[in-house]
Amino acid sequence: MLIDELLTYLFDGQPHVLAQPMRTWLTSSRRFTTFATSFRDKIRKKLRVTQGQENLYDLRLELETAYLLLRERALNIVYEPENSGPGRSPDFAVSYTTSLTFMVEVTRLRSVASIDNAIKLEGERLADAICSKLRQLLPQRSNILIVGADALLLTPTELQTVMLRIQQRAERNDPAFWQRYGFQDRADFFRHYQRLSEVLVRNSQWQADEPVIGWSSPQAKHPLPGKVRTALYRSHGVL
Repeated sequence: MLIDELLTYLFDGQPHVLAQPMRTWLTSSRRFTTFATSFRDKIRKKLRVTQGQENLYDLRLELETAYLLLRERALNIVYEPENSGPGRSPDFAVSYTTSLTFMVEVTRLRSVASIDNAIKLEGERLADAICSKLRQLLPQRSNILIVGADALLLTPTELQTVMLRIQQRAERNDPAFWQRYGFQDRADFFRHYQRLSEVLVRNSQWQADEPVIGWSSPQAKHPLPGKVRTALYRSHGVL
């Protein structure tokens, strides 16, 4: 399917805020074109049902993540793979050659009004976003969470502090904290927390010169092997 034909199918021939980004990704990546063609019905449905600027920005981040992952030739992706368990599936199953498959979930910190303590607020919002995603992480797999921020304010040290505070709060035996995210108790929380292998935080609209901040969990049941982690970061421009 030609790129123009694919775009016409995806957008019903109508103007759309994501039409130009999609054209840019398709024309610059044969692998992304193959992905978009394979999953064209799913993408078309998402484009049709997604309403509102913020939700469209969320979808843009999701599709851009697919584009970035496919820049790395060792990585192949499946969009919203089937999940035999309860709850919704992660956004992507990512295979490194044929040797390992890991899961990638994507989320976005939405814009907020400017306040004096913006960095503290971003840390709190990031912690909430991460905890809200823990129940989607699959057992027996490496699980990666990619977070897009409209204005990236955190440093690597501050990201480590956010992750440490999550762990410390969970260890305080505070039922309100566990229950907020749907966990039964402390053990249930940490069972899911240990499924989280890696967190990447980047600007919501990727730029080659923008930083990508990463955190590797020392408690992960299934950490990414070094060569796989290198491929993941390289796909996002971190060399």
